[in-house]
Amino acid sequence: MQKEFSQIIKDNKSVHIFYYITEQQSYLNNLISYIRSGIEQDDHILIIESEKIILQLNRQLKGILTKQQMSHVHTINNFDYYCSNGSFQPHVIFSYLNNILKPFYDNGLSFRTWAHVEWHDEQESILAILEEFEKEADRLVNEGGLYLVCAYDSERVPESLKTALMSCHEYIIKGNKIYPSDMSPLQDIR
Repeated sequence: MQKEFSQIIKDNKSVHIFYYITEQQSYLNNLISYIRSGIEQDDHILIIESEKIILQLNRQLKGILTKQQMSHVHTINNFDYYCSNGSFQPHVIFSYLNNILKPFYDNGLSFRTWAHVEWHDEQESILAILEEFEKEADRLVNEGGLYLVCAYDSERVPESLKTALMSCHEYIIKGNKIYPSDMSPLQDIR
């Protein structure tokens, strides 16, 4: 996967990848491949992830990366990120993201992002909100030249949302492969 991530990022000005998580260890291995690909290309990597996975990730990365390389890996608790205002609100999330990304832009640092998207189960209209959120994320990715993987847990995503998410991303991770999304309208112009 590391070579696939590197090649896709070399070949594109921006990338928006949908990851439908079905197996935890494979997911963690792919996240590590994304990080290693970024380190190899001298990128900083912003990871928005659950505290549990951040702990597992850091344990594994300490055996793989040097201290200097680890300084390029930045983590944010995804629950704090997505629900800092009590619920999943795209305008609050994107405002928070702008503040997070500002130092990268201000210092001319090359970076890529991996975000594990989560929300409160009881939040009303979440499917419509997530679809709106991803369309806005796709716009930002394309306008800002960003590299972004959006990961979703399979047991939380109904088929209707999965279809909508596939149409908002140019690429999809299935297992240990990255495929072009045949549902993305952007795929035709890349």
